[in-house]
Amino acid sequence: MRLGYGVRVKEVRGREYVDVWRYETRDGRRTQVFEYVGPLRDPKTGTAVEGLLGRYRAQAMEEFRRRAIRVGRAASLG
Repeated sequence: MRLGYGVRVKEVRGREYVDVWRYETRDGRRTQVFEYVGPLRDPKTGTAVEGLLGRYRAQAMEEFRRRAIRVGRAASLG
């Protein structure tokens, strides 16, 4: 099971850029998806990162909750 999200800073030609990543289901497989946010030094980038991380955290927690319920139900049937 892959649930998660995070931040990556990459250097390109001497400048640092920020991506936010999350796991997503695509074609039945869990895939790490990156979303470009902006230059590291731009103050707007920090605000955007916080917003995206909040959204991804909520999605990951909801998916974890659904999976935990499914596992609990399967265990009680066994």
